[in-house]
Amino acid sequence: MSDSDASSHRFGFSTGALERGNFRSAVSWMKDHDMRTVELSALRFDELEPLVSQLDRMDLDSFSYISFHAPSSFSQDQEARVIELLQPVRERKWNIVVHPDVIYTPQRWECFGEHLLIENMDRRKAVGRTVSELSYFFDLLPQARLCLDVAHARQIDSTLSLLMGLIRTFTERIAEVHISELDSRYRHVPMSDHAVTDYQRFASCFANTHVIIESMLDRSLEAIRLEEFHLAQQAFEKSINPNLCASY
Repeated sequence: MSDSDASSHRFGFSTGALERGNFRSAVSWMKDHDMRTVELSALRFDELEPLVSQLDRMDLDSFSYISFHAPSSFSQDQEARVIELLQPVRERKWNIVVHPDVIYTPQRWECFGEHLLIENMDRRKAVGRTVSELSYFFDLLPQARLCLDVAHARQIDSTLSLLMGLIRTFTERIAEVHISELDSRYRHVPMSDHAVTDYQRFASCFANTHVIIESMLDRSLEAIRLEEFHLAQQAFEKSINPNLCASY
């Protein structure tokens, strides 16, 4: 395997970005295109149990990195059930991405240890957006790590100072990166050239980090999926500031 092949294998898609609810089809498409990184997505509460129940029946051996995105919205009364359903994921030692606003009872999430990845939020949410807001959760869950969504940070602060602050503060915690661009309706959309250039400023910070593409590319946009895959590589493999993170 060449160095370029090995590097490309750290990029992949969220299944929810490719096929809403149809995780099997999304996984099959990624396998057909020799992708080795995947995030299994159950963004909606009613998607969680069906996905978890199929884990033993899915052929995922070709993937070298698998993470799991927990539901992004559920009530406090549903929290215990979500954690119960996530136990088979924990047993596989996959990273589990969770939004901070659904961590109602932090001690319940301690069982996931370093495999719990708290994701930074966009401006729609009241928590988990900034360094100080995320620090609150990491103080409560010191083993947890960060899933850094660069589009969320860029949307809140187009000067990229927030993104820089998150990277500087949580360098040792960054375990996975989400990449895309947000439109005016907060939807994850394909990246513009401007977004790619912005992300290239930080490429050296993510040289060995697994990158999940969240741009929504359902079957009607299947033709541009590979183009987005290559843009993600371009964003994080062609640094325009290679020394940016050298001292972190």
